[in-house]
Amino acid sequence: MILMSSSFIFFILASSAFADDIKDIKPPVYFQTDYLILIVFGLIVLLISLLLWIVFVIKKRKKKQKNLILPPRPADQIAYEALEALRAKGLPALGEIKQYYFELSDIIRRYIENRFNIKAPEMTTEEFLSSLRNTTDLLAAHKNLLKEFLCLCDIVKFAKYGPTQKEINDSFSAAKKLIDETKVIE
Repeated sequence: MILMSSSFIFFILASSAFADDIKDIKPPVYFQTDYLILIVFGLIVLLISLLLWIVFVIKKRKKKQKNLILPPRPADQIAYEALEALRAKGLPALGEIKQYYFELSDIIRRYIENRFNIKAPEMTTEEFLSSLRNTTDLLAAHKNLLKEFLCLCDIVKFAKYGPTQKEINDSFSAAKKLIDETKVIE
């Protein structure tokens, strides 16, 4: 029992020695809130959000304006402008007759494509003329005019035929006549 009492006494003495080292829990520390910093931070976040929203709205409006589809220009109007641009180049006077006929036949082929939805620029003249046999969009007179026009263009472009000034003028007139007679009348 003495042993127990000595260890008990030691424990009590040790407890009282350590009791001076143990301190009570400190109360919570409250930091002083600086409302000015919070207000400035909130305003910055608000301004950034507002700027992002404005950019989004502007982009959306621009996209909407781009999506507005303008009605396509009439095929005859495009062809007339191209014919006048070709005339203004003055290729026959410069001796560029082959180039002149390439561009003249291309204008008519694109006109036929835009006007009648026939893929004329991608076909040879023979393929194009055979596809015209099945269409009812063109009258027989227009088909013949187109056949003569394209055959003359091919002879000049590929057979090195040198047309006269009258033939050059007649080719231009034939192209214009074809457009005049087949355009959509509103």
